[in-house]
Parts: sequence; structure tokens; C-alpha cells
Amino acid sequence: MHPPPTLQIADRVALLGGVARSTRLLDEGHSKHHLARAVEKGLLFRVQRNWVAVPGADPLLVAAARTGVVLSCVTAAQRLKLWVADSPELPHVAYRGSGRVRGPAAVVHWQRPVVPRHPDALEDGVENVLMTVAACQPDERARTVWDSALNQRLIDVEVLRRLPWTGAARRLADEASPWADSGLETIFIVRLRWLHLPVRLQIWIAGHRVDVLIGERLVVRSTARTTSAHSGLPTSITTRSSC
Repeated sequence: MHPPPTLQIADRVALLGGVARSTRLLDEGHSKHHLARAVEKGLLFRVQRNWVAVPGADPLLVAAARTGVVLSCVTAAQRLKLWVADSPELPHVAYRGSGRVRGPAAVVHWQRPVVPRHPDALEDGVENVLMTVAACQPDERARTVWDSALNQRLIDVEVLRRLPWTGAARRLADEASPWADSGLETIFIVRLRWLHLPVRLQIWIAGHRVDVLIGERLVVRSTARTTSAHSGLPTSITTRSSC
């Protein structure tokens, strides 16, 4: 026995992440009548003229739909489980590319996306997240997010370098590495740039993996310590070196 049409619509919206465009549901074959009935029964609620959501939907996604933006930059990076040093005081969002932004209490990014945004999207994909991070964050913090995306294999390094980056993102695409196991390792190598020596991460020497090789002889072993119970992120790093 099939569930009633109103419940089918609610289940579909839940499957789509809890918030969905009404036009998508209609394009998929659901009727305006059943959509309206689902709202009347409390199975869905109207977020904005063309968006509906299930009760208990993610409040950030609901707010994005209501205000005409997509979650992006460090806010989206955190949701992707990328290494972000600090939680932002306000959500970071991006202009969808069409329509009006309805005054969100957020940091709004207006850059043209490096990858086109789907009309149904309420969160940026990793490529556009990296783009907004590069434009918004200080170099060191931006690099930690980029390295984290490569380390977690959310994007391939060759794909990354083929995209049409501009500004700071172009340099980060050349420099980012998948070998940093935490943002602290990234920060460590970024702060060694002044040495003008090659710095390599997670390489094998004489059958042993080492964390960092500086130049040809200096081996550094790093140990990250987590001291913040709130974030769970490493907040300090100790090193041991040998030649």
C-alpha cells in the first residue's frame, strides 16, 4: 500500500535535505493541490514563496532559502568537516547569482562562482567554498581549508588546478597540498616560507614516514594536542627535529 500523496511529498522533501523548491517538486510530478494539502496538514511549511521545508529542518538551510543565499565560505567548510580555525560569529553565505538577497544577518560574499550553482542548492559545493574562503580569509587560514579539502579527498588536486581561479585562489591552487593531516601542519609549513627551502610533508625516508622534511636533512616530527573541548580541534603543536 502506497503512502498518501501528501506524505510522499513530505518524505521527498526530507530526502532532499529538509528544504526544497516547490518548482522542483512539481517538476517531479507532485501536484499543487497535494503540496498545499501537505502544508495545511503541517507536514511541510512554506519558507518563502518557492521553498518549503519539513518541521525541524536545518535552521541554516531554512534561513538560506528564506533570504535568497547559499551557505558558503567558512560556514560551509565547517559543515563539510574541513579544518577551520575558529567558528565565525555570523554565518558566511554567498549570493545565489539571481534574485534578491533579503537582508540576512550574515557575511555575504558576492563573487562570481567558479562552478555554476544549481538552482536547488542551498550550500556551495567544495569548489565554490574554496573560492569564497580564498577571498575572505587571511592567507594562513585559507590555506588550512584548502589543504584539508585535498587531504579529505573532497576534490582532486589535478581537478583543482584546472579550474579558472582568480586572485588569491589562483596562488592557493598552486600551493595547496593533500599531505597535511591537520591545519596545524599547514600553518607550520606556511610560516617556514621565509627559509626559501623545500618543505615536504608525510614522506618516507629509509622505510619510515616522517611528518616534515625541511631541505634535504632536517626532519621534523609534529604532535598536535587538542586542548579545546568545545571545538575538538588541535590548538597547539610540538615538534622534534633531527638531522
